[in-house]
Amino acid sequence: MGDMRRVARRGGASVVMLLALVAPSGNTQSTSDPIREIDALTQQWTALEHQKDLLRAEWRTQEPILEQQLTLLEREIAELSTLLEATAEQQDEVEQRRLELLEEQTRYEEEAAALDAGLAQASLGLHSLQRDLPPPLEQAWAEELARLDNPVETSTERFQKLLELLGQLDDFDAKVTLNEAVMTLADGSEHVVKQVYLGLSHGWYVTADRRFAAAGMPGPDGWVWTPVVDTAPVSEIAGILEQRVDPNFVAIPLTLTAPPGGTD
Repeated sequence: MGDMRRVARRGGASVVMLLALVAPSGNTQSTSDPIREIDALTQQWTALEHQKDLLRAEWRTQEPILEQQLTLLEREIAELSTLLEATAEQQDEVEQRRLELLEEQTRYEEEAAALDAGLAQASLGLHSLQRDLPPPLEQAWAEELARLDNPVETSTERFQKLLELLGQLDDFDAKVTLNEAVMTLADGSEHVVKQVYLGLSHGWYVTADRRFAAAGMPGPDGWVWTPVVDTAPVSEIAGILEQRVDPNFVAIPLTLTAPPGGTD
């Protein structure tokens, strides 16, 4: 028992000595208080732990939102990548289509130039043929050929006009045509005449009083009329075409020649 007390005393003396060592001397002014420093550090540590807990709690709160935003961003990036690829493909298609259109335009321009050249050549041929046509058709072509040569008309319109003229030519050549006109005859007098045309190569006329008649055909400088003595055949043919006379066979002199624009 006595020994234990002595140890306790010795232990108490050690604590006193430790405190004495830690505590500043009464004669020396203290520059710091270890206890306060320890308390301040403890408070700082506690504050840091609290901040760490807050950050963890905030992260747990924000993590689903951030993950969702990340997922949306990844999806948007994927969509943008797909859109860029599609846009690149579309640009390639647009460029290919542009090249095709340029080729078509070039081809159309070449075809238009060839058509214009063909129309010009055809116009020259029709002008040359016009003077050899029977007078009614020759007069009808005068205005039509002017449209064919008009530069204001488009190539398509001029081509259609060319087809119309050729159609008129074929139509006139395929039938017997009856025409009434006023003609100035060789004696200088004007007469109303009935004209009968057999295609493009032959024609006849007879005056209303049946006093004069003539046969016509293309000549070197245009249509040439040659008087005939017998007016009856021409008058009878005109009557048949006018349905004033019953149809019948009519004998009439005929010189075989090639039609205008044809070959011998």
